[in-house]
Amino acid sequence: MGNLLPLRGIALRGIAAALPLRRETTAECGAFRSPEDGARFAAATGIEERRIAPPEQCASDLCAAAAEALVERLGWERSSVGLLVMVTQSPDHILPATAILLQHRLGLPRTCVAYDINLGCSAFPFGLAQVASAMGALGIPRGLLLIGDISSRGCNPMDPSSYPLFGDAGSAIGLEINVSAGAMYIDLNSDGSGGAAICSRSYGLAGRYPVSPASLVTREVGEDRHLRCDLNTRLSGADIFGFSIREAPASIARVLERAGVAPAAIDHLVLHQANKMINDIVCRKSGIEAAKVLSSLRSFGNTGSASIPVTLCAALDTVRRPSRILACGFGVGLSWGSVVLELPADALLLLVETDAVFRPDLQLDLADL
Repeated sequence: MGNLLPLRGIALRGIAAALPLRRETTAECGAFRSPEDGARFAAATGIEERRIAPPEQCASDLCAAAAEALVERLGWERSSVGLLVMVTQSPDHILPATAILLQHRLGLPRTCVAYDINLGCSAFPFGLAQVASAMGALGIPRGLLLIGDISSRGCNPMDPSSYPLFGDAGSAIGLEINVSAGAMYIDLNSDGSGGAAICSRSYGLAGRYPVSPASLVTREVGEDRHLRCDLNTRLSGADIFGFSIREAPASIARVLERAGVAPAAIDHLVLHQANKMINDIVCRKSGIEAAKVLSSLRSFGNTGSASIPVTLCAALDTVRRPSRILACGFGVGLSWGSVVLELPADALLLLVETDAVFRPDLQLDLADL
């Protein structure tokens, strides 16, 4: 992609991550045929445990919990928040947009611009670019970037290629206009020719493959013959592996060049939490020493779109402040990108656990429409 201009004058004031209470270990996951299969999976991926949302909990519930905690700790007046962007691939409804419902739920003003973005693994750099750009261009003093997914619910619990990978999480990033803030350097990329590597075939009634009784039937699908229906997430492991170890290090190299800093000048490297094998190779190719790499795979698994903010918040006691952070997200789309940013000395990092479920006064009951 072309050489993107740095984003200036936008400060990252804090990040909060919210996780469900329920823990599921890899050892107890029913997708594996034997304990030995589970042990091999844990060794290869680095995932020993994940958080799984209860049936009624949505990504919006987790993101709302993170946003509430962050806004309260920052001491922000709700009326001062002028932008809310929700990045998710598991929205509450096909329509309306989840961000607009959250604008009302969080008590933000009607002048707050709110919209959704459909992205997954690359959500952090893409979302930051979108929110920081909009704030700077429109003069919005404060903005919230919400990122989260209930990834586990999109997988068939008997599919060992996907279900044991994914944990559920939501997050909130608070941004504020500040002329003295350090610049954000961005690298963003997309390649739809690889879209089949991570996909779900059916969605809604107006999609390419509308939901039908046949699309709900669980059967052996694909070369691996694992159990899935058309709504379940499918992963092509070999394609994802090759893409990740090729494109993520190249993106990291480009963003370091744009920022004009050497790998040694990075305090922390935060990768999308794909799996241990992929991330170890990307780390080695990046030139950034392993001691500076943060990981949350062991306790939380691959938390999809929220994996970078979750990883930062999980390391809240060890992340240096102030510090220079390099974050790289890569995956579904295919899309990938990196950002170099300054984490201020007073930046908040919060970790919230909740099983709270929103009970709206107005239920969207299709039977009444």
